[in-house]
Amino acid sequence: MPETNAIPRVDGLETALDARLNSITSPKYRQDTKTVINNFAVFLVDERGQDVDALEDITVTDCRRWVQYLRDNSKNDLSAASMHTYYAIARSTIGWFVRDRRLDTNPMDAASVEEELPHDDGNTNTQFWDDDARDELLAFVDERAHDALEREDADAAKPFRERALVYLLADTGVRGAEILSVSGDNRRNGIRWADVDLDAGVLDVLGKSGDIEPVSMPGPTVAKLDRYYRLVEPPAEWPVIPTGHAPSKFRAVRDELIDERGRDADVIEDLLAEKDVDVVLREEEVAPPALTTEGARTVLKRLCDAAGVDVDGEYLKPHGGRRALGDALYRESPTTAQDALRHQSIETTHESYRDVGTEQLAEDIETIRYNEESE
Repeated sequence: MPETNAIPRVDGLETALDARLNSITSPKYRQDTKTVINNFAVFLVDERGQDVDALEDITVTDCRRWVQYLRDNSKNDLSAASMHTYYAIARSTIGWFVRDRRLDTNPMDAASVEEELPHDDGNTNTQFWDDDARDELLAFVDERAHDALEREDADAAKPFRERALVYLLADTGVRGAEILSVSGDNRRNGIRWADVDLDAGVLDVLGKSGDIEPVSMPGPTVAKLDRYYRLVEPPAEWPVIPTGHAPSKFRAVRDELIDERGRDADVIEDLLAEKDVDVVLREEEVAPPALTTEGARTVLKRLCDAAGVDVDGEYLKPHGGRRALGDALYRESPTTAQDALRHQSIETTHESYRDVGTEQLAEDIETIRYNEESE
């Protein structure tokens, strides 16, 4: 989200917002909350043409006009999904003000406010890897890994790392942000080998809920991770999917050895000039950064281009693996899909795969009502 100007004077809002921001653990969500409330505060003052006397003076009409402004002002350049996100953050923030006894009611929670939001068809997240595309991509990354071993490639870890990434996204239902590093969020710095139990076929991730959640891995995915682990023999605290970005590795060495351990900068620069950075990381016991979610999208684009794989002309996006798994499981058992995707309620699963449920219902009706061949 783009940042807006500092909060104009809305008496009580800045203090309340500071308290809310202090209660948020995720740096990214904290920044998003500040951005959204800044936007709302600027709008309030512009709309009224003067400072707002008190936090409790914010009305349902103010909130409704703000949503209309987001929807109608072309300068905002917000998608329908982004407008829904802005509204959800604003409603949640003001709801927190109510729970913190700073307001009696939440004016953003009124139905007349929400009804002004544009329809969000969710197209940004509805891509899923169809079976053919999934199988082709898995076969491609398998072949690359095997070829690297046969050639005794010095950089064989790279295709094995990328194969592990693809299998995790394809067959576990994880979100990219649960296994990779998220810029600006120091809680999401990628899963570590300490989070992986290959014997049990389980990995622990920081879920969307903010809690640690266990994720089940099918046998083939465990086998790929196990082979990758035996190849690189990483320390437990190293990320499962480290970055391949050399400048990030150099920065990690300098930050740890110079800034944290107090080593002489000239000595470290000489060391980096003499040896490969990956060798320095291993010898000096410095964990490399994890691949970022942005980096994963770049990796998948490159792999799909090389493999000649696409879904409707686009590369296979990270979230598409989760959607595909949910689709396949939902057709067999909605509760299994709920468990695999770690939805808190079955209603969330039904909502996510409503079209699948409708299609399946049509097939069931046809089976029951027309189970005999037409004469």
